[in-house]
Amino acid sequence: MKAQISLAALAIALSAAPSFAEDQPEDTVVVTGVRAPSLLERLPATLDVIDRAELDLKNQNTLVEALSAAPGLAVVQSGPAGSTASVFVRGSNSKHILALYNGIRLNDVSASNGAFNFGSDLVGDAGRIELVRGPLSSLYGSDAVGGVINILPRRAPESGSELYGEASVGEFNTYHALIGGGVREGRFNLAATAEYQDSDGYDVTPDRISTRTGDLDPSQFTVFSANGGFVFNDMFSVEALIRHRESEVDFDTFSGGPTGFQRADDTDLRSEDSQTLWSLGLVYSRPTNDFESRLRAGRVKMSLDSFNDGAATDAYDGARDFVQWSNVWTPDSLSALIEPVISFGVDFQDEEAQSDTAFNAPLSVSEDLWSAYAAVQAGLTARFDVTGSIRLDDYEAFGDQTTYNLGAVYRLDMLNTRLRASYGTSFKAPSLSERFSSSAFVAANPDLQPEEGETFEIGFDSALDLAGREDALRFGAVWYDSAIEDLIEYVYDGALFIGQNRNVGEADLQGYEAFAEWTPIDQASVRVDYTHTDATNASTGAPLLRRPEDSWAVTGTWRPIEIASLSATWRSVGARTDVTYDDDGFYVSGSGAVPSYETVDLTGVLDVRDRLQLVLGVRNLFDEAYEPVAGFAGAPRAVTLGLRVRP
Repeated sequence: MKAQISLAALAIALSAAPSFAEDQPEDTVVVTGVRAPSLLERLPATLDVIDRAELDLKNQNTLVEALSAAPGLAVVQSGPAGSTASVFVRGSNSKHILALYNGIRLNDVSASNGAFNFGSDLVGDAGRIELVRGPLSSLYGSDAVGGVINILPRRAPESGSELYGEASVGEFNTYHALIGGGVREGRFNLAATAEYQDSDGYDVTPDRISTRTGDLDPSQFTVFSANGGFVFNDMFSVEALIRHRESEVDFDTFSGGPTGFQRADDTDLRSEDSQTLWSLGLVYSRPTNDFESRLRAGRVKMSLDSFNDGAATDAYDGARDFVQWSNVWTPDSLSALIEPVISFGVDFQDEEAQSDTAFNAPLSVSEDLWSAYAAVQAGLTARFDVTGSIRLDDYEAFGDQTTYNLGAVYRLDMLNTRLRASYGTSFKAPSLSERFSSSAFVAANPDLQPEEGETFEIGFDSALDLAGREDALRFGAVWYDSAIEDLIEYVYDGALFIGQNRNVGEADLQGYEAFAEWTPIDQASVRVDYTHTDATNASTGAPLLRRPEDSWAVTGTWRPIEIASLSATWRSVGARTDVTYDDDGFYVSGSGAVPSYETVDLTGVLDVRDRLQLVLGVRNLFDEAYEPVAGFAGAPRAVTLGLRVRP
């Protein structure tokens, strides 16, 4: 049965402590799908939620750990925590994924392709993570071609105060610590979290490569975040948010070894990655609680520096100033529409990128962007919901870009089944670097146009009663078909001995995702996810690199006694193609075969006292030797032991 939600319920719904079993779709409130609070069961999009309880149960500290078992995602990291990590959603490129923090764009304006590095972040301050698989440019603009990952911060408690924290020690001399809390008294609320992690790491060069020396690749993270607000009266309030993150990691080379042309260890290479964001907003809420308007402004600043033996070699700096005016209207009735949700707004961005690297000419360039969007979700009947959205982006350099999404959900109540379908268009604006960077081998191309995509998907999910238990078995599947045109690729002119980025590529992405989850008793559940991805270069028919055709994940949770919880996850990543290297570290192929691999992670949580927990985790239980990126070793078995203080 469809439930109604008001704007006032959002804070409660998003901050309420979840139960041991996963929330059902009709109970789950999400904000990413229509840029407004919405019931998950009404959305035609494929959206998953990783809540705080799941992060804690599985002892996941880094963003890569949190995303690795999510269906439809191929998470690829070239080394230990802190190393560069890409996320391929449904076969799309990592630059086609939009990363958000509380709705604030994180993608790096100074990066060569504008992608976000998922390997540089921790999730101790995350209250939940919402993952949308499929296009959402019609709400968020550029980059949201393959999906959107929105990290929503921990908030102050509904009332009173709370304090939480944890400390752990593990393999590779890894130390992790977190402390945070929140307070809500009268009209004031504040939440803050500080987190630190330090590790000696492991040697990223695989055992099979002769240039391996055993040199460790250490990493270090520091994160601080805070958010809060003050309510002036029944109509007006202010809110603020700040977050600062620093990470550094050692990395190895592709041009080392005895010949200077081998994949090899290097003791002198290090990168430092930092990001700071803040926002300040004014919120108006109509006393009847059916309309909310939010005006917020802020800045995101990012920096990436590389060093060789302590000397700076590359520096990338970017900044994004933004203003967002967003509105949500949830009238009790609107003509014949049932429980409509209407969101609309205007966004402004001013982006600036600077770089000074060893091989490219220094770069300093900026660009403005205005955008407007609108979305409507409403029931046409008690069982039939439609959702539509449209957005216009006006870029200073190449003009207008219009995208839209349209989808529907139909509930077969007698079969306890939900059918859904959607179609959407999307785009990825060429990065400032792609357009304006130049070197002895690259000519700038300021006339680059956006990469454009379109996606159709159709799916269902259902639930069955078993052995007297309501909805004991949940299962579903979705099929999608995507095409991306005008992909930006480097084209080399042998006659002129120089190349240029051009809109010449095309990609075809098809696949399906299926899941089944069985909850035989309140204390136990098991979920199976399968993903099939067929991602190819439309021009050549060649498979796209690092996209496994088949992936499996099986997760089981069990609470054998009231004070203990166990979690186990088995992952199987299928064979794929990649840039490969032989056992002496020499380049072999630009599209070589990489074998499949399997890992098992275990976590146990024991309630020692009322709020104190003992946490034991084991990653890669069977010490599988594998290469998530060809030529880069995956993490060996790692045991972690820690204490956690719950809120």
